[in-house]
Amino acid sequence: MLRVDRMNARTRAATLLALLMGGYPAMTQAAGCTATSAPHRTALVELYTSEGCNSCPPADRWLSHQTTQMWDPRHVTALAFHVDYWDRLGWKDRFAQPAFSARQRALVAQQGSRTVYTPHIMVNGQTLTSWRQPTAFAQRIADLNAQPAPADLHVELFAGLAQWRVQTTGRMRAPTAANTVGVFVAVYQDRLSSRVTAGENAGERLRHDRVVRALEGPLRIEDDGHFIHSVAFRLPSEFIARNAGVVVFLQQIPVGDVVQALARPACSS
Repeated sequence: MLRVDRMNARTRAATLLALLMGGYPAMTQAAGCTATSAPHRTALVELYTSEGCNSCPPADRWLSHQTTQMWDPRHVTALAFHVDYWDRLGWKDRFAQPAFSARQRALVAQQGSRTVYTPHIMVNGQTLTSWRQPTAFAQRIADLNAQPAPADLHVELFAGLAQWRVQTTGRMRAPTAANTVGVFVAVYQDRLSSRVTAGENAGERLRHDRVVRALEGPLRIEDDGHFIHSVAFRLPSEFIARNAGVVVFLQQIPVGDVVQALARPACSS
């Protein structure tokens, strides 16, 4: 489904030099389909959902409304992970992946629980049960945005007809123990829909945004805090590039805390 390309030493050295000088290589600047992270922490909202769950459509609609009309992507971005453990109850969610169920279980376990459920909202890797309360949710985002960014991220998207390549570079601002923070790269798609014919949502047409179609990570951060990764994604069926984009985020592996996130919608061709 995807491939991670190793850069040669000369390319890596040039890119690191550009990072240390506060810029990026000319190739990245010329491409145009790029993004650079904010000087403050950007919140990452994760929705764990399923087309087989009759309490999930309101959460899906909430996420769609927030991402299309409310949120500034410099302050908060989002991903919707469709899990597969509802599939056995009569309807197979075509966007679900076992890896997404495993991700949810791992994050829940890090928080001291064994119970997974949908809809489930996490903000920066931590469960937020008060997401339906606008004031409480806004306060959580504001608290994160008030913190200086622990890392600098840059992403460049090369979009082909059958494959996307995402190049991400960056650095941690403070020393970090080896293998404690990883880089994740996700491809998402908006404006997806399904006519459900079985299970709890039988007869409903469900609409989804920010659906994760592919996820790669954790990718290594070097001992000096820098990283360079190029990830190639083969595009799934019914993929419409203008309704898609990428999110890069850094996550603490032992505890699940997301330290920084960056979104880049697809560029016009």
